[in-house]
Amino acid sequence: FRGKKFPLPHHEGLADILKDPNTVMLYPTNDSVALDTLDPVGINGQKPYNLVILDGTWPQAKAMFHGSPMLYSIRSCKLVGLPTSEYVIRTQPTEGCLSTLETGTFALSILEGNSQLKDELLRPLQYLCRFQLQNGAVTHQSKEWRIKQNTYPKLIGKRLAKQLRVLPEVS
Repeated sequence: FRGKKFPLPHHEGLADILKDPNTVMLYPTNDSVALDTLDPVGINGQKPYNLVILDGTWPQAKAMFHGSPMLYSIRSCKLVGLPTSEYVIRTQPTEGCLSTLETGTFALSILEGNSQLKDELLRPLQYLCRFQLQNGAVTHQSKEWRIKQNTYPKLIGKRLAKQLRVLPEVS
């Protein structure tokens, strides 16, 4: 479903999906639980999940969430303990950020209890990055890393500077 607010009248069937007890949303809230604490599909009679992922930049995802009160009642989950993004030709905001593709891939791999799934689904992204790097693209460090290394070319705001002071050091 596409849009900025959910559900809208033209999002046929979405309200029912959002009300389903097997619907989970990847979005970090104060009540989020680690996705890997949920029963994988088929374990303890767990039926398939409906996975909601808000696709966009962090400010866009935040606006979608806050503009869609029905999303507040969905069980929210977060990914923990993940590797660095493999989308090396793009600058991530912080070291722990992943692209939407990577986020969905890790989530499906966890929910399906199938670690091979992530390898299969990430293969096109790895190929894309390899191809781009062979044709002149360069690898990017996260914005957070560049700021801490004093190589970020822009001024940063007070709020971001405060957040970076409380984050652990990146080596």
